[in-house]
Amino acid sequence: MEQPPIINILTYKLPVDITRRIHLEYKSRRTEIDRIWTNPKYNFQMLQGYASTVEALLAISIFYRHVMGHIQGAVSFYKSVNRNSGMNNECAIKVGGMVLDGQQQKRLSSAVIKFNQIQEKYQLDSAFFEYSETIQFMKNCKDLFYKKEYEEDNSI
Repeated sequence: MEQPPIINILTYKLPVDITRRIHLEYKSRRTEIDRIWTNPKYNFQMLQGYASTVEALLAISIFYRHVMGHIQGAVSFYKSVNRNSGMNNECAIKVGGMVLDGQQQKRLSSAVIKFNQIQEKYQLDSAFFEYSETIQFMKNCKDLFYKKEYEEDNSI
């Protein structure tokens, strides 16, 4: 049985409007990656052998920018407000129709911690997710792949 694409796994149960934006960006950038691979002037053909990994990294980076980055910001904001409120009790913040209270903050913090663990395990620092052009994403991938190869090579 074939595994669903990681983009589908990451967007499962997300609101439709967010899922649509993530899928549109993923599809657009994935098409652009194919064009980059076919153009020898860019010199990224060596990544074609890692196509499934590049696709996973693309999906994770888009998910980060559309979802996790905002969650990290919300957690940080909640902690700052709660710390600086001067109240002994936890406060709640209403964002749109959602109330971010202590319980919600714990859930979001847990998601942030899990994502940070994944980042650390696969050596994906925040700079990896910072790109506006797909070509920069490919450069980030190339840097990541070569850094890993160098670190795993015990002969040096």
